[in-house]
Amino acid sequence: MNAKLAEQKLKGMLKVSNIPSKASYGPGEVQRIMGISDRTFWRLVAAYEMDPLTETLIVPACLDSYMLSRSRRVRYDELVSYLDRNQTWERVNAVDPRQIDLFG
Repeated sequence: MNAKLAEQKLKGMLKVSNIPSKASYGPGEVQRIMGISDRTFWRLVAAYEMDPLTETLIVPACLDSYMLSRSRRVRYDELVSYLDRNQTWERVNAVDPRQIDLFG
């Protein structure tokens, strides 16, 4: 999936969940858009970590977020990126560089 297709998918998800398109979303809105529970949302947010060596995400199934006052927010482009990261062939079939090579 590419970014354009992921953005179209997100727009459809926003339409179905009856949430307007905006720059960022709160936890409840993200949960409605993605159809996930409160617990899953916080697990995705807690899993966000960049690998310092490769500058890629350690766990692709995560969400980047930020604090605004006392509320956590997820950017629109991060939701698009999440959909793109988690629907690609590489995500499903790629060799994990942290995996030990048994027959190498």
